[in-house]
Amino acid sequence: MNHCRWRQNLGPPLLAAAAAALLIGPTLAMPGRPRVVRPTPVLPAAAPASLPDCALATVRSDGTQSAGPAWYRLDPVPDAAGQLDGQRLVLGETGRRSSMELWLAVESFASGPTDGRVLVGTDDGRRSLLRILDVAGRCATIVHDGPDLVRRAILEPSGMAIVEFRLDRETRADLGVWRRPLEGQPARRILDPLPSGARIGLVFATELAWSDDGRRLVVTSCGAVACLTRVVDRGSGEVTTVDDPQVGEPIGLLGDELVAYGGCPSLPCEIVSRNLVSGRTRVLAELTGLATVTAAAGGLVVHEDYRADGRLTTIGVDGTRRATLTLDDGLRLIPAAHRALAAIELRGGLVAAAADGRPATAAQPATFIDAVAGRPLTAEEIVR
Repeated sequence: MNHCRWRQNLGPPLLAAAAAALLIGPTLAMPGRPRVVRPTPVLPAAAPASLPDCALATVRSDGTQSAGPAWYRLDPVPDAAGQLDGQRLVLGETGRRSSMELWLAVESFASGPTDGRVLVGTDDGRRSLLRILDVAGRCATIVHDGPDLVRRAILEPSGMAIVEFRLDRETRADLGVWRRPLEGQPARRILDPLPSGARIGLVFATELAWSDDGRRLVVTSCGAVACLTRVVDRGSGEVTTVDDPQVGEPIGLLGDELVAYGGCPSLPCEIVSRNLVSGRTRVLAELTGLATVTAAAGGLVVHEDYRADGRLTTIGVDGTRRATLTLDDGLRLIPAAHRALAAIELRGGLVAAAADGRPATAAQPATFIDAVAGRPLTAEEIVR
């Protein structure tokens, strides 16, 4: 087996623009950057830059009778000299033959999909613009356009508010995490900035994610080789901090169990589970590659097995081994969106794999896997 395929770093999760620095050269590459994103060709000058407003748009169809989960991928785009020139966002629905492409500024991000919608943020150095893209309707709604520097943002599961990680525009200092209702009320801070002098050192990236039930917000701050995670309860506002060198980048939060990579600088790595109530940490798996979680069957962890190319192993959060499955040659498990710079919306119990671990084309964005049964599904089986 070629062990080089596993040398993916486990330091800070991806910053979209910083990840693209891999296209420029090693002097600008982020330390700890997992090597999943691949360079893409320069976009043609005619690449679309915008979508119609959702209030005015009509739903377009490519003739497909039904569509499945929405997906997106974000690719850095170099210019002819190899310098970072922007980012390409591709969006689509499983089962539809066509997809959309948007040209974004260098400092951009995407998150979701949430109920078929993708939140996209861009910053031009003066203002941040946040838009919600309706993948099926092929339209966009502007939800913020102002001087606040929004570095990351995600939709709440209810779709009624946006949660944002902000920086000071002049100093790039951490301003904490804010909740912005979409009905027009002012934004308020729900998590203070990370105190200076934290164990992880200089923070390179901050990522946002939801627990499996949507009740808690997972805020991960990563330095060059280590991460610190804070979990915010949406109801009470209580914050639980996991600041442990043996607990690295989170994979997901299932109930009270925070599933994460261990304190490894690169893959393969162990996967650990930290109980947020008892504080107990235990090893769930060793020598793993890319991993993801699903809330099905009480909580499952699906990971690539270092000992065999293409083999996936499913284990419960209680540590019990459930199933194994061998992927077709060339496929990788699709990990968390911040690691892949891509995502696909999946119902409970499903995970997905694709070439290089990222949705690739409108015709076949991913291979879907029933994690409980341990078997692949066809696109027709998952189309709603």
